[in-house]
Amino acid sequence: MKRLLPGVFLLVAGCAELPHDLPARPALKAPETAATLSALSNPSAGTDSSLLQEHWWTSFGLASLDQLIDTALRDAPDLAAAQARLRVADQSVRLARLDAQVHYETNASVTREHLSKNGLFPPPIGGSTFTQTDITENLSYTLDWWGKNRALIQAAGNERQAARDEAEAVRQTLAAAVADTYFAWADVEARLAAAGALTQSHRKAHALVKARFDLGLDSAQPLIDARKELDLDEDRTRSLDYLARALRYRMSALVGSDPDHAASLPTPELGARLPALPARLPIDWLARRPDVAALRSQVEAASDRSAAAKADFYPNLDLRMMIGLETLDLSKLFQANSLSASIGPALHLPIFNRQTLSAKLGMREADYAASVAAYNRTILEAARQAADAYALITSLEHRSQAQQQALQETEQTRSLAEQRQQIGLASPLDALEANSAVLTQRMNEIEIQAARLRARVALFKALGGDAIHKDPAP
Repeated sequence: MKRLLPGVFLLVAGCAELPHDLPARPALKAPETAATLSALSNPSAGTDSSLLQEHWWTSFGLASLDQLIDTALRDAPDLAAAQARLRVADQSVRLARLDAQVHYETNASVTREHLSKNGLFPPPIGGSTFTQTDITENLSYTLDWWGKNRALIQAAGNERQAARDEAEAVRQTLAAAVADTYFAWADVEARLAAAGALTQSHRKAHALVKARFDLGLDSAQPLIDARKELDLDEDRTRSLDYLARALRYRMSALVGSDPDHAASLPTPELGARLPALPARLPIDWLARRPDVAALRSQVEAASDRSAAAKADFYPNLDLRMMIGLETLDLSKLFQANSLSASIGPALHLPIFNRQTLSAKLGMREADYAASVAAYNRTILEAARQAADAYALITSLEHRSQAQQQALQETEQTRSLAEQRQQIGLASPLDALEANSAVLTQRMNEIEIQAARLRARVALFKALGGDAIHKDPAP
């Protein structure tokens, strides 16, 4: 027992004191969303989670959209880069595990050397020339008393999980970008077609007004007003045509293609079914979002690396062994007398480099604080996105109802104008103006319908995409 006391004293004395000036660790935020999103779990809202598909975008019932998203997920450079980062993380885990095991190192050397006669060794050794051959195998193993290697392995595992979640986040973001672009493009194409019909109606009205002006039945003002309508139609058509081209190019880039192949993309459809909202949200839906989950794993990895840095403040012991062959005569290399070996412990005492260790630990704690800040920022933004998307959906539902009422009223007005024209109580110009009002309302309806679809895309993305369909881990 007395023989052990000096060793125990040496270990205790060799410990470096942990710094006392480390700032307090920040806390992870957990936003409250139950009250804000309570309507999502209200059956009276007409929502039904049973209608949700495994992949949220298939809920729109459009084969062309499904095909575009499948192409994007297969060929997009961003997803390929995310998969490459995941492979790097896999190898990092492998290296961390290998570093915790026995280290092997094999060395072989052949040295031709001439010794000075006036040097340390007198003749006949001095002044001679010889060839020294060495073959050695070195083994070392670190006794992980304070859990440093375990912490580094856990850190690598958490970073690998973060890379997996980041890849899923890229996948969900890409799918949402394709779906949003698809419906924005479909909106523009549908409004472009309606704008063409509206222009034709205005041209007929302009022709009637011009005829009346030529006959001296009207002043120039109605003709000027009709010309202004056609100018506005032309400006609207050019603007919509540009948007259609720009969205086509954007879609081409999203699916991993170039502008020259954009023309081959199919024209999108606006006649998608409106997906049902989830009837309920799991309590941990925010944590399931892949970008939030990735940052949580990075927080845990930062904590593990800080724990590994703290372990460096305590003494540690390496076991080392060397076995090899050494000879000045190459012909005797494999004889028993050429055998050389050594074995023994190597004690690491950190007491004399406390400042360096403190600086490294301070860096790790700063990394942890930065990871927590990134996590808190992202989870608050995720909660805001979900609340904002649902608020937009609610607003658009009310607007859609009002728009349907306005469209019905303008259609009734047009029907009355056509009937009055047939019995001679109204002019053809009155019927054309009523028809133009209907076409204008239909353009508004197209825009609101597209906005409703895009709001659904935003909500699914805010809720974590496919993550909302997964059951929580037991």
